[in-house]
Amino acid sequence: MRRRCRGRLDAALAHRQAHLLLIKSGAEFIGMAAERKPDDTLAHSRELAEGSMWGLAGTILMKLVSFAYVIYLARAFSQENVGLFYLSISVITILGIWRDFGLPAAVSRYVPFYEGRGEGKKAKDLLRISYAVNLFSGLALSAAFWLLSDQIAAIYSNPPLADGIRLLSGYSLIYSIFSLTTNYLQSRADIKSSQIINNVQNTLKLPLTIVFFQFYGATLFSLSASFLLTYVIALAVSVPFMKKRVDDLPQDKKGLEAGEFWKEIVPFGLMLTLLSSFSIVISMSDRLILGYLGGASGSNEMIAIYSLATQLALVITIFPGSIATIFLPVISRLIGKEDHKAVRAVMETSQRWMLFISVPVAVVMVAFSGEMLAGFYGSSYRAGTATLSIFVLGLLFSVLTYTVSYALAGMRLVKIELKVAFVAGIANVLLNFLLIPYFGIEGAALASAASFLISMVMFNYYGKKFLDYRMPEATWRILLAGAATLLLVWLLKPVAALAASSLPSVGSGETQVYTSKAMYMLFIGVLTAVSFAIFAALALLAKTFEREDIALMKAAAAKAQVPKQLVLIAERIASYGVTGKTGEN
Repeated sequence: MRRRCRGRLDAALAHRQAHLLLIKSGAEFIGMAAERKPDDTLAHSRELAEGSMWGLAGTILMKLVSFAYVIYLARAFSQENVGLFYLSISVITILGIWRDFGLPAAVSRYVPFYEGRGEGKKAKDLLRISYAVNLFSGLALSAAFWLLSDQIAAIYSNPPLADGIRLLSGYSLIYSIFSLTTNYLQSRADIKSSQIINNVQNTLKLPLTIVFFQFYGATLFSLSASFLLTYVIALAVSVPFMKKRVDDLPQDKKGLEAGEFWKEIVPFGLMLTLLSSFSIVISMSDRLILGYLGGASGSNEMIAIYSLATQLALVITIFPGSIATIFLPVISRLIGKEDHKAVRAVMETSQRWMLFISVPVAVVMVAFSGEMLAGFYGSSYRAGTATLSIFVLGLLFSVLTYTVSYALAGMRLVKIELKVAFVAGIANVLLNFLLIPYFGIEGAALASAASFLISMVMFNYYGKKFLDYRMPEATWRILLAGAATLLLVWLLKPVAALAASSLPSVGSGETQVYTSKAMYMLFIGVLTAVSFAIFAALALLAKTFEREDIALMKAAAAKAQVPKQLVLIAERIASYGVTGKTGEN
């Protein structure tokens, strides 16, 4: 009996320590670390926190700008040209999947390794050789796409596709160099510079497309040329950043030997490329197969609808992905200490936080999928309603894999990641071929959702095998609260729509049209707020919170200088949703 009590006490202490570690990391992330003389550990933590902050800020900015860009494409260009644009990129990406030999990924691994050993000359040699190899392979592949564009279009029975491939053939070269540049800056822990360059490229897409639209009209050339030019300008901007980060490498005389490059670094890069290729297959194969099975008649429009619907669905992964990035170092550190009890506790907490954010967003996107597509992209995109809903639900399966996949990555179990990616990728391709002929773009969305589900099942199996990790009870309660919220919103939606339609019209003519649209968007906004409120109430009733969640909320509120009375009210409300006893922190 004493041993059993002792074991339970140890587990409880490990769980508590893990939560405190998460809170401490979160506090460092929002800048709440106490002012004191930093030791090595604190210096690394602050460097990591700063990098996470820039990563989160950069990701949010990129998604917002990308969203505005996609809305402009939908409004200014025909579905035919939008579909050809996305299909051409997918073809070039899939067929050129080995274009960089995995060298950008290898650089991000080996440069810090050489830097840590003071072997700056090796790092410089690796970067120089990687640029030379990628320049040669990129030019060769770009030429091949240009020469073979008609043959590829013939395979798809889609003659206009040849123009798209020729216009974007240089993408193979430009993106390889761009990827190598940003990966090198990340390898030097210069997340700020990397995010600046990424955002320069991403931000320029919209203004440059508008400029080309003014001169060349709503053509495929305008879409393609402006897109490629953004990478050229971003690479020019990167020159001073790269010079700084190359010049400050450690000085030594021992260079990189050819044997080490070809026998160690290239095989490592190819392995990482193989791993990432399955993710690319999952994300791109649906459009390729839609184009192949549909031919030219109507398939370009369907690809446009599918591409923009799935782009909108990816909104739900912004915050969960950022949380996963922030807490990955904590999990990796605990794995290094072989403290698997604390690892499991960290995984439970981070997964709970991801779901708190992503589930209500998913509910709103599923409930108002048609309204969102029509409101953002135009009424012709309402055909993607079911596609958006299915893909959003599939992405929730993906969110459920984040913590387990990162924990296994922290254990350096690359073979498991490769196995999961291989099975999910093959399943995605087969299901696309089976479902698209019967269900069209909804079949492609179902195939993607099924591949995400397969990944979730496999990752959770390996999480249980290697970490003894099981999906926590709170996860199921949060998902149940989300399902109940969706049901209630669906029941309330017709009543609310009827009430909104009974409101008197304001103005006349064009003024009335704009007023009606504004009232409609206000109506959607109110229902969205109601959806979030319902989910929060159900999450409280389902007891999905922990005391540590409230502690971190208070810390963040204090940093944001929220009035204490409001913090106390929020704490009192949140305490109703805490499992077990709610003692003092």
